[in-house]
This record gives sequence, structure tokens and C-alpha cells, in this order.
Amino acid sequence: MPVTLLVADDHAFTLDGMQRALSRIDGVQVVATAHNGIEAIALARAHRPDIAVLDIAMPGANGLEVVVELRRWSPGTRCVIVTGTPAPGVLRQLQDLGVCGLFVKSADPQEICAGIARIVAGETVIAPEIAMRIAEETAAEGLSERELEVLQMIARGLTNSGIAEALSISPKTVESHRASLMRKLRVHSVAQLLIRAVRDGLVSV
Repeated sequence: MPVTLLVADDHAFTLDGMQRALSRIDGVQVVATAHNGIEAIALARAHRPDIAVLDIAMPGANGLEVVVELRRWSPGTRCVIVTGTPAPGVLRQLQDLGVCGLFVKSADPQEICAGIARIVAGETVIAPEIAMRIAEETAAEGLSERELEVLQMIARGLTNSGIAEALSISPKTVESHRASLMRKLRVHSVAQLLIRAVRDGLVSV
């Protein structure tokens, strides 16, 4: 019996391309395609596919919500996410929910298909770019309250002495927090630190 797949993406061109590409994997049959999250949930309940390949950003219900609903209505369905740039924290939540695959849309289509073929064979596959992003999110979660305060003030353009005065600490302690921030967030300059902080929602623009 073939392994059955449901594919969901709100962009028709992407959806058609994914359906065609995944249909070429040996032993795979795409049994349904959905253009939004609500449709994906309904089709999963109707077809009970072995694997659901989902985008994150979809109208009606996003990929994360679809994964949660499929746990209720089609618990035998294994979920795979193929996404663009997810919001901070979402990847960790998906991993915690037990998705069996995480891929980025910008990857080579052959790489995505090869990864999904491994999932069909029973593996769990996390693309290297996604694994790195999850590691970065984990590091960000390890920031202390004081480090976040210092980060906010760096983003506002305050000098070490200005931050020290505002927080009633020594400039040397500020420098220590700055070094800790750069180490935890795996950056090597203040410019990179600010770019990373804005991207991950740690500070507002």
C-alpha cells in the first residue's frame, strides 16, 4: 500500500509544484491538497493521511494550529512543515509537538523531496537551517532579565556608561552583560547583536 500524503499551502503555484514533486517519490500517493488551514484539517479528518505536509502561514488556521488539531482528529498522521521564515519560537513549539520534519522553502526542491522520502521510510528529518534556528531560539530563551534590560538599552543607543547609570551598576558589569549577550546569541558585533535581537523579537524597532 502506498504512503498517503496531504499537502497544504495557500499559494496555488507552490501547492501545485509540491504536489507534483512529492508524487514522484516512490511509494507515495498524494490523496488531497488544501489551500488553507481549515481545509487541511477537514481533509485530514476525511482521508486520514499517513503524512501531512504543511506550510505555517496559512489563512483560517496556521500550520501550528493544524498540527494541534490533527493530534485530535487524525492522530496517526505524521506532520511535516515546509515554511518560509517562521516567527520566533514557532519552530521550538513544532518540535515539541513532535513533527517529523521541518524544512525551509528556499531549499533545493530535491533536498526537500529527499528529506520527505526519508520521513516516508520512518525517519525524523530537521533541515540544517532549521536546526540552527532552533539552537539560536534556545540560546535566546536563556537570557536573564538583566541581560534583556541591557539589550533594550543598547538598542536605544545608550553607551556603557549611560546603561550603567540607568541601571545603577558599574560600566564593567554592563560590558560583562554585553559580552554574555553576544556569546549566547552567537554574534560578534553590536550591529549583529541588534539585527538578531530585532529578528527574534527581543527588542522593538
